Amino acid sequence: MGYIMSTSLLGKLAKPVYIIIVIIAIGAIFRLWGLGTAEIFHDEGFYAFRSIGYIDYLQNADQTTPMQWFYKGGLPWWTKLSFHDHPPLFFVIQYIFTAILGDSLFAVRLPSVIAGLFAILLLYLITQKVFKNNQWVSLLAAALLAVSHIHIWISRSSLMESTLITLILLNIYVFLNFLEDRKKYWWMLGLTFGLAFLTKYIAAFLIPAYFIFLLIYYRNVFKEKWLYLALALSLIIFSPILIYNYNLYKLVGHFDLQFAYLFQQATPEWRASLGKVIDPFSDIFLNLFSMYSIPFILLSILGIFYVACGIRRNSSGNTLFDDTRSGLRLFLLIVFFISLMLVPLGSAFRFIALYAPFLVIFVVALLVLIKNKQGLLVISLVVAALIIYEIVFSVYGIFITFPDRGIVKLDEYLNEVIGNKASAAIPLTPNPNLNTVITKYSSSLERSTTSLMIIYDENISLSPKLWLFARRLFYHGITTVTATNFKNMIKSKGIDYFKDYELYFVRATQYTVLTPTLISNDASDLENFLSRELNIKPEKIIYGHLNLPMFKVYRLEL
Repeated sequence: MGYIMSTSLLGKLAKPVYIIIVIIAIGAIFRLWGLGTAEIFHDEGFYAFRSIGYIDYLQNADQTTPMQWFYKGGLPWWTKLSFHDHPPLFFVIQYIFTAILGDSLFAVRLPSVIAGLFAILLLYLITQKVFKNNQWVSLLAAALLAVSHIHIWISRSSLMESTLITLILLNIYVFLNFLEDRKKYWWMLGLTFGLAFLTKYIAAFLIPAYFIFLLIYYRNVFKEKWLYLALALSLIIFSPILIYNYNLYKLVGHFDLQFAYLFQQATPEWRASLGKVIDPFSDIFLNLFSMYSIPFILLSILGIFYVACGIRRNSSGNTLFDDTRSGLRLFLLIVFFISLMLVPLGSAFRFIALYAPFLVIFVVALLVLIKNKQGLLVISLVVAALIIYEIVFSVYGIFITFPDRGIVKLDEYLNEVIGNKASAAIPLTPNPNLNTVITKYSSSLERSTTSLMIIYDENISLSPKLWLFARRLFYHGITTVTATNFKNMIKSKGIDYFKDYELYFVRATQYTVLTPTLISNDASDLENFLSRELNIKPEKIIYGHLNLPMFKVYRLEL
């Protein structure tokens, strides 16, 4: 009886539904482990800071926004429809999560984790359709994405691409179903297409891929109304962007940052163009080999070659895929147009993450061939070796060697010494729009018994500056000023103005993330004055990778 029961249990556990649950659970472990303590990377601060209050503001004179343009008379209604450099959906999602969970790194990254886990499930469903309901192929595809280094990384980041990848996969899954039943799925096709564009415009690579695929294999779709209804619905969903850009063009003579870049429009308000600091496309191979393992890349290339050459029959003469209408041909087009899109955009890690699910599909296509040519034993050894290698590669890259610049440690220290209290003296700016934000968020916090001020080194890169200091100013009601502004305040107000303040001075070292060019020597001058003239030593030194000092924090009471 016991043997029968254990056999029955093993049979149930071997069912695909239980296996995919286990795969997603493993993917969740990789994506959630240490999520709130992982170092801030690249643009995370840009998105997270703005999402908390759903405000389009970068605290940068070289890339101003409507928050600054309309500082008198209030913001026009249309400015809430989008952002000056990106569409709004990702900001809305993060805004909801931070409203519920608070403005922590865990909260702003959690949407990407959830999107990443849904991507694993969607890839399973897509490969089910493409590989004729072949369960082991679909489960293998899901498993490879679950342990993929680059997909784990993007799913742990407060960046738009994890959500974008998931919506693209959802749209592709609906598209494959649309081909079978246009009447039933047209509205879902339009909905998911519109949502992908509301997340990030680079979803545009789907347009030529779909068009060419339909033109070659499903030309009759163009004679029916369903495709046009789907396009009309996606346009309605995208309409907030159109309204925003129409009003922006009337105001300043150009579209938002992305469209202005596309149409080569002059943008005097955006001299910095922060969103266009990229790795050039010429670095794509270097970046690919940094974020994808060598075995995975080699298998991907062989898989692409295999599919592109039309090798689709096994030794028995049966087709492995759905002949010329196979979704694999669609994925070839998608990879091609992603690559074409990256030529002007560059090969930043977040961009090449778009390849991940499609390369996985080509890898499993190749593994299907190996199985049919070499048998079960060989393919089992190959799959086991590949998954083990991917896990080791991911653990090493995400958890062992990921750079520690001391930003998160500094954030945790400031939380420890200041707590979640607003300053006794709530800061104000010359901009009424920004003051509205400060008043709104500080009013919900307990007041400190003392006035708090953080003075910081303006040479710190903008993304961590927004998270560390601008966030505390606008959402915590704590005065944060650069060393230069502090120096000017002493000149204009006198030293006695600060006698009731508890001051913290954050000095960056050369080992942390700094601006490309030195902005000011005032932080260095202030540090020299504190150490030489007042004999004040740092209260805390923040160390990062290789145990190098990243930040020095001084505590002052004048």
